[in-house]
Amino acid sequence: MTVLYDVTLRDGNHALRHQLTSNFVSDYCKVADKSDVWAVEVGHGNGLGASSFLVGKSAEQDIDLLIAARSNLKRAKLAVHTIPGFATIKRDLIPALECGVDIFRVATHATEATTSEKHIEFLANKNVIVHGVLMMSHMNDIPGLISQARLMQEYGASGVILMDSAGYFLPNDVHERVDAIKNQLDIEVGFHAHNNLGMAISNASEALRSGAVIIDGASMGLGAGAGNAQLENIVSTGIRNNSISARIESFLDMSQLVENSYPENLPRTTSSSIQSGMAGVFSGYAPQVKLLSEELGIDVNILWGEMAKRKLVAGQETMIREIAQDLMNL
Repeated sequence: MTVLYDVTLRDGNHALRHQLTSNFVSDYCKVADKSDVWAVEVGHGNGLGASSFLVGKSAEQDIDLLIAARSNLKRAKLAVHTIPGFATIKRDLIPALECGVDIFRVATHATEATTSEKHIEFLANKNVIVHGVLMMSHMNDIPGLISQARLMQEYGASGVILMDSAGYFLPNDVHERVDAIKNQLDIEVGFHAHNNLGMAISNASEALRSGAVIIDGASMGLGAGAGNAQLENIVSTGIRNNSISARIESFLDMSQLVENSYPENLPRTTSSSIQSGMAGVFSGYAPQVKLLSEELGIDVNILWGEMAKRKLVAGQETMIREIAQDLMNL
């Protein structure tokens, strides 16, 4: 059975510059708990333990956001995103377990699943759901993705999520990857779309058709770059084509809450986000690219292109300025 996984309160925090508050988490979770979402993911845009001046300082601590969510989620599961290196077992995972988190996603770059081993193995013995996440999944070929997903399965993950972190995929790309993993491994497959090329809903729908059982979305598309697949549109199109059985009304309530609370932060497709998608560079870099291009007088498209040439991945924020300065010296 397909389930809907809500990333509004985590990926959406990118769009809010990580200024999400526990009050809004409480309000949103009250509404989300009445919907047909399976799980609500909460935290800093880069996951547990990521708050820093490098990638963005959170308005509130992880534990405060999780407590607010846990208090208001009675039916839906509470989930978190963790990237080894940002999140540590002692400082971040154990407090999250004590808070009552139900689902842990352990995320790595699409070629670096080995860095998830300790986190997944630790969590697999804690009576929680553990999924591996392959971020920037366009940066590995299909045999490589199968190999990386297999490692996460061996560590103890019951599912693997393919993230199109740059909004690079077209529907056929999604089909080939989801179908290949489904055919090669006995593991649940999920898909997480971004909208840089305007394909997020089409890609999420194709993931469904190809056998993905966990589909990510965010209310009003709130997320990094051009945003995530819009959750209410996933539901509405799924109802139309009979691939999803859900009630649309509560999802519209969730989107209205986001729209009314953060009208200035709603994502949209821009020339910069399109260039990011075409270049296959993490869409969350859009604010830094915009600021540096204005500060240094560099064409934003040239900067995106150079970042693509150097295969920049999430977590390498400091390299953007270095690349921009190199371009200045050409």
